Amino acid sequence: EIVLIISMLSKDTEENKMCSTYDQTNKKGIMLIELHDTGIGMNPEYIQHAWKSFSRGDMSITRKQDGAGLGLSICKSLVEINGGEIKAESQLGEGSTFWFTWNIELLSSIAPTISKLPTSSLLEAQFDMQINHALPNFIRKKRILIIHPIKNMRNAMLTYFKIVEKVDAFDTFNEGIKAAQKYKELYNQPAYDIAFIGLYEDNEEEVMRAALKLKALDMDSNRLFVIFIVFPTIEGNGLAKKLIRKLGGTVSAIYTPITRKKLINQ
Repeated sequence: EIVLIISMLSKDTEENKMCSTYDQTNKKGIMLIELHDTGIGMNPEYIQHAWKSFSRGDMSITRKQDGAGLGLSICKSLVEINGGEIKAESQLGEGSTFWFTWNIELLSSIAPTISKLPTSSLLEAQFDMQINHALPNFIRKKRILIIHPIKNMRNAMLTYFKIVEKVDAFDTFNEGIKAAQKYKELYNQPAYDIAFIGLYEDNEEEVMRAALKLKALDMDSNRLFVIFIVFPTIEGNGLAKKLIRKLGGTVSAIYTPITRKKLINQ
């Protein structure tokens, strides 16, 4: 997976406090951009060399990867010209984290708002308004199940569906099936209306078994809407089509990365 996190901290300086024209205050801010990946990673001892031109760390590991070794050097130069800093953390075989800060000047029309309200709260409020407006009313009453091994994927979908009355997310098929069975025993009705299931090349059989068990918990096995979460590759597309044919009923596929628009279309 690749995760991009953008946050911002307000930066009040003495110059900003003293400078005011026509009741408009110039404010400066610092953006923090973080990029986390689960790629090949690199040995920590090579990180200090990664910022040099034409350097690509351990060539025995990176020789099969594309690139000339100029990207990070250029990034470092641009960030330092802006007055920020750039750093990296990595472990071989486990992925890397790169982050940098970027100095910006806030528009005077939004600077007072930023200074009074935490940026995260402001963005969350805007995001909630978009979701509330976009999701059809009938979806809010549905019961949704998400089974996916990657935590960030589950959290992202939980955020999209935060206004839905019942949404459960699990990292294993067993947990999802147990939750569905328990609900059926307690209330004598199907636990979920929609099930999102992560589909990979190495879990095809598990996915098929789990989907069949979930459908079997319903008197009308075609009522449950199963949606496979798939990588947008030729292999992923072919695998999704194969399982859609085998499973039958109301089945579809949604391709990563998951976005609000894709969910609305589903």
